[in-house]
Amino acid sequence: MALICRNRFSKSRNFNGTRSLQCAAVQQSDVASQLPPGEKPPPKKTYPVHLESIPVTANVDLLRATCTERLPEIQFGQKKGTTTNSYLVKTQQVLNPNKDRILIDLPSAAYEYDITEWLRDLGVLDSLDAVVITRLNPERIPALVSVLRHIASKNEKIRVYLSKVAGQLLQDRCNADEELKSLVDGHATITFVTGSTTIGLGGGEVLKFVPIPTPRWPDLVAVHSSMDQILFSSSFFAAHEAAEPGSSPFDDGGWGEHGDSVKYYFDCMLAPAARQVSRALDKLKINEVSPRVGNPAMDAMLAPLKSFLNEVNDAVMGADDGIPEPLAVSYICPIHGPVIRSSVMQVWMRYKEWTKEQIDLVDSSSVAVLYASAYGNTAALAQAISRGITKAGVGVNTLNLEQCGADEVEEAISKSDGFVIGSPTLGGHMPTQVQTALGTVMRVGATNKIPCGVFGSFGWSGEAVDMMEGKLKDAAFPFAFPSIRCKFKPTEAMLQICEQSGTDLAQTVKKNIRIREKAAAQKLSVAENASGTLLATGRIIGSLSVLTAKDGDAESGMLASWVSQASFDPPGLTVAVKKDRAIESLLPIGGKFVLNVLAEGRDRPIMREMVKQFAPGEDRFANLNTERSESSGAIILTDAASYLECEVSQRMETGDHWLLYATVQDGKVLDETTPAAVHFRKVGSNY
Repeated sequence: MALICRNRFSKSRNFNGTRSLQCAAVQQSDVASQLPPGEKPPPKKTYPVHLESIPVTANVDLLRATCTERLPEIQFGQKKGTTTNSYLVKTQQVLNPNKDRILIDLPSAAYEYDITEWLRDLGVLDSLDAVVITRLNPERIPALVSVLRHIASKNEKIRVYLSKVAGQLLQDRCNADEELKSLVDGHATITFVTGSTTIGLGGGEVLKFVPIPTPRWPDLVAVHSSMDQILFSSSFFAAHEAAEPGSSPFDDGGWGEHGDSVKYYFDCMLAPAARQVSRALDKLKINEVSPRVGNPAMDAMLAPLKSFLNEVNDAVMGADDGIPEPLAVSYICPIHGPVIRSSVMQVWMRYKEWTKEQIDLVDSSSVAVLYASAYGNTAALAQAISRGITKAGVGVNTLNLEQCGADEVEEAISKSDGFVIGSPTLGGHMPTQVQTALGTVMRVGATNKIPCGVFGSFGWSGEAVDMMEGKLKDAAFPFAFPSIRCKFKPTEAMLQICEQSGTDLAQTVKKNIRIREKAAAQKLSVAENASGTLLATGRIIGSLSVLTAKDGDAESGMLASWVSQASFDPPGLTVAVKKDRAIESLLPIGGKFVLNVLAEGRDRPIMREMVKQFAPGEDRFANLNTERSESSGAIILTDAASYLECEVSQRMETGDHWLLYATVQDGKVLDETTPAAVHFRKVGSNY
């Protein structure tokens, strides 16, 4: 059953009997109820996986489902596949030794397997005592239903631990799905976790919960096992990269092997929420320790003494003072990617560094990203827009309007240099939270019209986007990009449009800042102001080229003159790509592109076309003579002097650019009589 939230609130009971304000739910059989008569929603794509159960410690097994296909969301842009991880924790139960397994994390329905069937095949299904959910969304609820159906067939109950925000989502789904409600009411004991919640593992050891909410994942919690010194970190410290069948569960190869994937995931998913991530890291202080070699029987004997010593310590040193104690950690077990063993402290320190960099960006220039999301599609658009903004060197302040108040929106807008606001269309309207936020934006920003943009997803006509656009245009807010309307789940092309739109907004913000800061001395020419170093750097020349790339239904191109041959065998070249270029996201390791080397005398018309301002998603090559590469699908300019078909082999971060080393797979000279066009500059501070 799908949930549609109306623009009103009603009181309802939580699972623990308390009362709270919930978005009123209307039962709908399918998203198709929002469609025009006769039209069906696109089928949901699912992905095959390879299943493996691998020991992490004597008490913890990794349930690794490896997917080698590329999913469309922005965070999968490296095209390395992924793993979706669950974990089985074995407890030292005394009262009921037949119920000695705790399942941590449920898989998404996007992957083609049933967690219950897998647990049955492993012979542990009937041993489940509890399910811990560190992150919940609608696509993970079918896995919970599957587990609860089995529990119901045994006429038993199972403990379910999740955050209160996740509990609200689950309750809304129960209101829309009678079977789910019956299963939860009759066969689940729900516990809303806080920072003081623990689960006893026996022998005096516990699982301790650490809430680490972000705007994208307001329900996020991490879990620490004192027994095995493991941090189950959920979406923190994660990476999207597939594992070879039979390979180690750990980060073998260390930071050099996996660091770029961890950084890419952070940039896409957590950089836009840097302040919230910083607060979460304060709760996740790590003390890296060597893996424990324990004796369960001895641990059980010593448990009373350990408890007594803890009480003595509290009496002598004082009880909990509210300052998080460092967590003893030998392993970090994320929801995606390898188990981190060789670089535990390094990944935590890198997160601290990256977070500080993003906070510094927000303090110097920032864009507020405001959104509400009913099915996760609008959130995916917001994530892609945010990625484009941060790539361009502008900070992002993300607010999930379902979890924040008008005062937070007012503060964000008053401190921002631009904003975007996104909404689903529900029953032909904006949700109440978006309407309220829009009113705050228009009131606070009335005297200082900062650049903006609107976006949204829908199942039929998308009235919410039209309403937001109309109100902001009537109030004379300048738009940095055309409004984005996405029907159902965003495609690769739609996410590229979002990323490029975010970059366009960031560039508008930076341009406005430069204008404000322009001093009288800057009226001189660039060359007059340039240092000797910049003048000398400007003498470095390169052939003028157009780089083109295509990935699925997304494609782009750019002028390139920072190109150089880099190797004879194999034939290879390097090309520098600025981080805020739209094409950058199409050039991961393994990505293919065409380098069109322009011909002298025929370069100016092509240059004029390529330097035009294009709307996100607009065809950059419509006025040029082109054909398609058979191997990559990228554009070949038939008026070029030659072209090379290349594959990215390595990427190196170099300041505000990425330096790509690519091997040449094929090539052809199109004009044997005309030399290549060469680009001359006066100064090395621009192209």
